[in-house]
Amino acid sequence: MDDYMVLRMIGEGSFGRALLVQHESSNQMFAMKEIRLPKLKDTCIL
Repeated sequence: MDDYMVLRMIGEGSFGRALLVQHESSNQMFAMKEIRLPKLKDTCIL
């Protein structure tokens, strides 16, 4: 992710958002999806 610069947010939904990013060395643009994962509690099931 360090090689990409976020240009703008394209869209947002219940699971995450879509971003327009640019690769810093090649200047190519891509759509990147950022997904939010739920935080899981530390539980032990026996």
